Amino acid sequence: MLDLEQSAGYRRIFNKGIEKGIEKGIEKGMEKGRRETLRENVLRLLYRKFKKLPAPYVEKIRTLDEYALGMILDNIFEINSLSELEEYL
Repeated sequence: MLDLEQSAGYRRIFNKGIEKGIEKGIEKGMEKGRRETLRENVLRLLYRKFKKLPAPYVEKIRTLDEYALGMILDNIFEINSLSELEEYL
């Protein structure tokens, strides 16, 4: 009698699950990489614009989601003071 784990159907399903898991891991890694790149670009541009950023601002920016970071990036030329930046934080 065949052991369930040795059956072709089980191996096919198992391998499919492994493939899906790998794909999910790659997608999550790429998403995290995009978010980190966006965050670092926002910080770099804000440092260039304002020369110094208070530590609480930097910490808050590091916690923002992609949407909020994108809003800052999209409006970087309209943000002319740290108090205006606060509106995005």
